[in-house]
Amino acid sequence: MWAPQQLQVEFPYINDAYRGLPYCFVYLQVWNHDAHNAMGLLKVDMCKETSIGWQEINKFPVEPVFAGRPGATEEDDGVIMSPVLDSTDNTTALYVWNAKNLEVLAIVSSPIVVPFTIMEYG
Repeated sequence: MWAPQQLQVEFPYINDAYRGLPYCFVYLQVWNHDAHNAMGLLKVDMCKETSIGWQEINKFPVEPVFAGRPGATEEDDGVIMSPVLDSTDNTTALYVWNAKNLEVLAIVSSPIVVPFTIMEYG
C-alpha cells in the first residue's frame, strides 16, 4: 500500500477545471527539513499513488498556482507558477514549471521581493 512520506505541506492547488469533480493531481508547497536550506514544490498523483518534486538550494517558493493550457484534454496539461525567493541575494523571480514533470520552463525576475509564506496555527 502506498504511504506518502510524513511531510509538512501547505497550499494545495488543483486544476480549477476539476473543482467539484474527481481529480488525480494536487500541487503543494513543501517544507524540507534537511540540509538543503530550501522549500519546494510537490506534485502528488493520488490515482497512481506517486509523486515528484522540485527544489533548489536557498530557494523558497510560495503558493503554487496551476494554469491550464487552452484546449487541454489532460488534467495536468498546463503550467505551475509561483514567486520564488532566493535567500542568497534576497531577490524574487516568478518561476513557471511544466505541470506534468515540474521542469522549469521560465524564470522572470521581479523588482519586488516577495517573502516566502509561513502559516502558523495556534
